[in-house]
Amino acid sequence: MLQALRSTVGSWVAKILFVLLIASFGIWGIGDMFRGRVENDVATVGDVTIGRQQVDQAFRTELERLRQVLGSITPEQARAFGLLDRTVEQLVERALLDQEAADMGLRTSQELVLSTLRREPAFRNAQGQFDPQQFRRALASSGLTEQGYVQLVEGEIARRTMAAAVTEGVRAPTPLVESVFRRQAERRVAETILLPESAAPDPGQPDQDTVAKYHQDRAVRFTAPEYRGLTVAALTVEDVAKDIEVPEEELRAAYDSRANEFGTPERRDLEQVLASDEAAAARIAEAARQAGGNLAEAATAAGLDAQPLGGFTREDLLDGLREPVFAAAEGTIVGPLRSELGWHVVKVTKVIPATSQTFEQARGQIADQIRREQAANSIYDVANKLEDALAGGASVQEAAQRLGLRLVRVPAVDANGQTPEGTPAADLPSPRLVVEEAFRLGQGEHGRALDTPEGGYVVVQVDEIRPAALRPLEQVRDQVVAAWQAERRAESTAKRAEEVVAELRAGRTVEDVARAAGGTAGRTEPLTRGSRSAGGLPPLLIEQLFEMKQGEVASAATEGGQMVVKLVEIQVPDPAADPSQLDQVRLTLSQGMQQDVLASYTRALRGEYGVTVNRTVLETLYGTD
Repeated sequence: MLQALRSTVGSWVAKILFVLLIASFGIWGIGDMFRGRVENDVATVGDVTIGRQQVDQAFRTELERLRQVLGSITPEQARAFGLLDRTVEQLVERALLDQEAADMGLRTSQELVLSTLRREPAFRNAQGQFDPQQFRRALASSGLTEQGYVQLVEGEIARRTMAAAVTEGVRAPTPLVESVFRRQAERRVAETILLPESAAPDPGQPDQDTVAKYHQDRAVRFTAPEYRGLTVAALTVEDVAKDIEVPEEELRAAYDSRANEFGTPERRDLEQVLASDEAAAARIAEAARQAGGNLAEAATAAGLDAQPLGGFTREDLLDGLREPVFAAAEGTIVGPLRSELGWHVVKVTKVIPATSQTFEQARGQIADQIRREQAANSIYDVANKLEDALAGGASVQEAAQRLGLRLVRVPAVDANGQTPEGTPAADLPSPRLVVEEAFRLGQGEHGRALDTPEGGYVVVQVDEIRPAALRPLEQVRDQVVAAWQAERRAESTAKRAEEVVAELRAGRTVEDVARAAGGTAGRTEPLTRGSRSAGGLPPLLIEQLFEMKQGEVASAATEGGQMVVKLVEIQVPDPAADPSQLDQVRLTLSQGMQQDVLASYTRALRGEYGVTVNRTVLETLYGTD
């Protein structure tokens, strides 16, 4: 159901509709949903329950998507933005549609599922063909089994089918489409005059009283941020591993037991044809053998494609293919073979023998692995001892010395990890984690041992807090004078821009006024409402252009000066002249309207099946208010 919405979020219309859709959750009934209690499940939708694990997995998936857009965001912040409620709402919608599909007797054929899998870009190789190896890797990275993924596909197809049936015939009316098209495609052209602040008269040197007053009035510009002096005890895998000695006999034992890791397994390059049934696969296999092993020719004759698959190990193949394919000689046609995806005919095009390293070749790698494994095993014990020492009253320094940990001292660092010199704090382990912890603690306090992304631990102690303070005037006098002079030039340039606007309104040409004012005349390219900083015009001035009538004049500050614009041309688009863009607008608006219809439909399903959400369970799981 949500696929149509995802495909339209790029346009401004869809973004507005998406915001309204999220805001309408309360109207849809989330407030009513959060009543009652149903055992320990998060929600019930008719006869279907939505459990804790399902909500947790969906929430974390949505959180990762949000991080791709916003960057760093904590689960707590995401919940404050309403992500948890939105996740539950999505699961409820799916459950409603699943139940309605089941009650209507909708079933998804295996052929349609297989066709959907083959069309999925994530499962295709470099040649653009369905690749079982890529299919399995993609599922493994998502924590899904093949059966579980097929079930998800079946559910998504059923929901899409229902959504298509509900929204069939919902189209944006032509007057609305043309009106939105004209707004989007309208272009405006302006003549411009750029007045640089560098051309303003020299304001001279301010006297001492003026400098002192400006320093105080603009104190925030000359205030140093809060700095904190830190002591950090660091425990890393590398620190522990470097002192570990691995006996020769342990190295040899590891080599003998893990010899398969020190080389490459046998691989095979293959050609494959995936057929819909056993009889078709048998015909293709026989035709390939008759053609001297030309599987591609036999596949083409059957209206199918032979897919080249490179570098497959035994484990890379699906059940049902693994043993027969690796038992066959190079050049052999194998099949028909059955897997979860259908019937296969396979040609072994190349056999790449297994390789192995000698003990001496693998010695260094084995030693490093064993040291890191032993370090990883012991580092947790050391971390527990560190926690015990701190809980017993030891300082971070004392605990670190007792356990042989590395100490890092940072005299001063701000909340962005910068020193007073404006450089990143040197040698600071896991800087972001450490700084966040440091600005959470009070002076003289230390935190607990924190896991680092690198697999180690850090403990942060705040030795000193230097509050944000206005830098003394004698330290920043040159900066204060420069800022005062820049402000005077900006004021002078803004005043000159007002005079230029008046002269243009009086009928003088842009070229004459620019020459007299010491500015630079120009002309913009045709601008749309979506243009950004075109020709030096700031976005707010571009927006203002679309509020103006032809011939009107306006000005605004821009980087390094003032920009004066005179609107000289309005290009009104003809919808009939650009049918492809008109169709795109129609599609975007229609999809938004379809979402409104779907919202009404799911609201009706709520009343039919009944929806309850257990807010108490959510509070227990995620600490929501």
